[in-house]
Amino acid sequence: MKHSFSDRFQYWFDNQMSKGTIALIRLLLLATVASIVVITLALVTFGYSDARFGADIIWDSFATIMNAWMPSYDDGEGRIGYLIVMAVGAIIGILITSVLIGIISTAMEQHIDELKDGKSKVLEKDHIVILGFIPGDYTLIKQVILAAGSKKRTIVIGSNTKCEEMIEPVLANVNVPKNVKLIFRSIDIFDPTSLEKCSLTTSRQIIISPMDDKKTIKTLLAVSLLINSADNDKVRVSALVYNNEYAFPDTVAAKHNVTTIQLRNTIAKMIALSCTQTGLSDAFRELFGFDGNEFYSVEMRETVGLSFKDLSYRLDEAAPVGIIHEGKVVLNPDKDYKIAAEDQIIVFSEEPNLATVTNLQYHEVPMSQYHSSETNRKVAIIGFNYSFKTIFKEMSGDISEVVIAGIPSEKKDKMMKLNALNERELSFYDEDITEEENLLELVKQVSHIVVLSDYTLDDEDADLQSIFRIMRLRDIRTKFNLDFNITAELRKNANLNLINEEGHIDYVVASNMASLFLAQLSENYEIRSMFKEILSNEGNELHLKKAGDFGCDGTYTTVQLRNLALSNKCVFLGYLKAETYESFFNPKLEEEIQLAAEDSLIVLSEN
Repeated sequence: MKHSFSDRFQYWFDNQMSKGTIALIRLLLLATVASIVVITLALVTFGYSDARFGADIIWDSFATIMNAWMPSYDDGEGRIGYLIVMAVGAIIGILITSVLIGIISTAMEQHIDELKDGKSKVLEKDHIVILGFIPGDYTLIKQVILAAGSKKRTIVIGSNTKCEEMIEPVLANVNVPKNVKLIFRSIDIFDPTSLEKCSLTTSRQIIISPMDDKKTIKTLLAVSLLINSADNDKVRVSALVYNNEYAFPDTVAAKHNVTTIQLRNTIAKMIALSCTQTGLSDAFRELFGFDGNEFYSVEMRETVGLSFKDLSYRLDEAAPVGIIHEGKVVLNPDKDYKIAAEDQIIVFSEEPNLATVTNLQYHEVPMSQYHSSETNRKVAIIGFNYSFKTIFKEMSGDISEVVIAGIPSEKKDKMMKLNALNERELSFYDEDITEEENLLELVKQVSHIVVLSDYTLDDEDADLQSIFRIMRLRDIRTKFNLDFNITAELRKNANLNLINEEGHIDYVVASNMASLFLAQLSENYEIRSMFKEILSNEGNELHLKKAGDFGCDGTYTTVQLRNLALSNKCVFLGYLKAETYESFFNPKLEEEIQLAAEDSLIVLSEN
């Protein structure tokens, strides 16, 4: 098929227009030269100009087009032809100038937009990179800033979101100290080439913000590909996945220094522990947050040769919880373990440099053994999600029965199989719990209630459902003067502000805890195995143990309580007052503590 000249010209013109600003200016320059030539030829051919030299005619044509100068009647001695030709030249000049201004203005606007989105590569080293930005959730950024303390720290936030849509809300909601520098980059977090703008290979830590699992895994793969291509084994990567099926295989994770935490399993474990230990969720937030006491690994040469119990009796301003021996974390070691020269001490303290070894002489005395007074407790669980199996397995052994309410009938057969996993009884409450009389009948049977989030709903709808269930439970507790604890699972930290506190409730908020876990890994990566142990199904866990069950109601010093805990294979971190549910962590070594029988010791122990 033969194409017409018009088609060919249109094809050529479209190609030129698509080549960008430089090509457009080049085309405009060509049109300008062509116009000058045409105007000059017209003036010479028809004798409209009295200029003696061709250069003069060319200059007049050029000046007319460039200045868009419209001739007057006296120009050209009143010759109509001259006036018409020069007027046409002036109009062409107006068009050319307008198009040129438009091209330059558009190019400058595009360039300014690119500058706003941070297109240049980050020229930083030893910085922290946060990939992904969640509008309205600033906990992760706040915690990473808190983790920096007084140290200089650069935090690069890279996301598919435009920079101006990140900068304004972050600076409005996050207090950024002078020692912390925030850098924003609008990038494709799934593209290794785009990720290079954040200088991942020179960073110290890469944190992937909690997203849905598919986005998290795609980002992890892009990050791993980039790091692997740079042959960099020093960069550490941390991420959270919700479903077990998306957990990074151990060999792949080890190769790329990737640490993934299975969030829903972890949240399930916290719910299982918190549901009968009111106030424990606050203790979890203290352990993993950076706005109070936290875990640090420190080198203390003056502790070499001391036993772990001697260290516990002499270490002030910090509670010793374990050691790092030959690169392996040992939490709650045997009390007679001798500290070696190469060991690091894991302490629970406000700052790592506060821990001091005193000359306090404490003579160990026999202490009473712990015996739980809680037996045959009954728990009601409202709702169902696929974390139920973990919750059911991880519940305390003194829970004799679990009652399930508010679930579809088709789930019952599947859940009954869980009885084979545990000796406790599993039963169902089939009445409609949206009716007050039915809900009242349920809560009268139990002392602890768990409200689970519905994972089939989006975050907002699931939280709204949980909030209404909490409000109905609180209303019944107040109206009928009942005494039962509530442990509620929420998905977004922002929704927690919608519930006014009336009586103590343990809230386990997925988004908040996710940010705390990731921030801890960014600052204390070398003791990541300790965090995983505390949050896993094996090893040491966080517990509240009643003072009365230790036989220690009365006045005791911190060193005495550390002795008591060690005698029961526990590590003492603090205590909780039953009357106010207020927690106190890491008291001074010789501080006197008044405990009632219902108050609790906050400890790390295996059971």
